[in-house]
Amino acid sequence: MALVLGLLGLVIATGARRAATTAGERAELVAALRAKIHERSAVTTAAATRVGELRLRVKTAREQRARAERELAWATAALSDLGPAAGWSPVRGPGARIELADRTAPGPSAPSAPSAPRASTAPTPLRPLTGLAGPHPAPASGWTRIQDRDLADLVNVLWISGAEAVAVNGVRLTALSAIRAAGDLILVGFVPMIAPYTVEAVGDPDDLVRRLEESAVIDRLRHRPDSPVTSLSVVTVRNLTLPAAYPQVLRHARRSES
Repeated sequence: MALVLGLLGLVIATGARRAATTAGERAELVAALRAKIHERSAVTTAAATRVGELRLRVKTAREQRARAERELAWATAALSDLGPAAGWSPVRGPGARIELADRTAPGPSAPSAPSAPRASTAPTPLRPLTGLAGPHPAPASGWTRIQDRDLADLVNVLWISGAEAVAVNGVRLTALSAIRAAGDLILVGFVPMIAPYTVEAVGDPDDLVRRLEESAVIDRLRHRPDSPVTSLSVVTVRNLTLPAAYPQVLRHARRSES
């Protein structure tokens, strides 16, 4: 009996000790699990916050894209509207055509044609000028070529007369174009040309021709004694097509860093 009681006590003590050990391990496991849950909850919360931020960024990006698409559509429409006036796109319509030719050679008493480009460092303005009806300096004695200023004067008369687009020998003029001389050639927008010259303008044909015929420029080229023009015609054209201007590279000044 004593032996049985002793064994029974040993079993009970061992079970109690094991139960205590199991409870401690269980408590540790519960604490570890709670810590893990807390960690995972923090990660989930951070991920949810990040998702919210990304959704906001996506929404903002979509709004910006929609706004950019609207601005692009507006710019495309504006470009289409301004293209003909600015020279970026071809122009079709009625207008006037001026054809003029010169003798293309010096007269009997004229000196030989200059071999070096004439000094003309500044471009001749193409937009309306003042004093078009005033006297013009006469060309060199015996020189019978049409000058750059003659073409520029004709172009200015067309602008003043309401021309919507102007081209010289198929070269479209814009606000950035220049007419200047270089030796025996005339440069129109940096494109070399020789006589005969054809100046075309889109606009009201009858009004353009009337104002051209009344201009002092046409009168001077037709009737002055030393005019280099041998033939000059001004006619209306019911269907003109002027090409787009050549693209130009724009540069701007920068402030010095010094």
